Amino acid sequence: MFLRTVAACLVPCRAALRTAGAPRMLHRAHPLAIKKNRIPPRPKWTPEMEASIEEKFLHGGRGPGGQKINKCNSKVQLRHVPSGIVIECQATRSREQNRKLAREKLAAALAQPPGSASERELALRTWARQGKHAQARKSREKHERARAEREELARARDAEDAELLRQLLAKPPATS
Repeated sequence: MFLRTVAACLVPCRAALRTAGAPRMLHRAHPLAIKKNRIPPRPKWTPEMEASIEEKFLHGGRGPGGQKINKCNSKVQLRHVPSGIVIECQATRSREQNRKLAREKLAAALAQPPGSASERELALRTWARQGKHAQARKSREKHERARAEREELARARDAEDAELLRQLLAKPPATS
């Protein structure tokens, strides 16, 4: 079986793995528990929900739009009458896009029980945490490699200085 070095560890090469029928895991990190394309879907907005909401359009306070945000009613506020949940959205400059986003947020808020995070939110948090851990590991390994290179250069410089001192001390004093 052919071997090659990857990040200071020996790993079987792809060709050898394919012929041996082994799994294709070529790195030492564990596979991600949550993949971005495996996150639970968002709750859908249904026409039945439309009948139980009150919708208001407000002047915006912050966000994209510049001076026009103070003149237009592009901010959307949805209130679900039975539960009393209020959702505001001013993510974009467009009233229609804000209406759509507010409805998605309200559907998500209605789908999850009060005081708990939804399955999707938990999966997204886990996914983000895994990404941060992977990035921290890469950064740590990079700094360890740089530190090892600095130490190696310092050892080489010290050895060179010691050899130079040895040569200077070994010379007999010059007499005139």
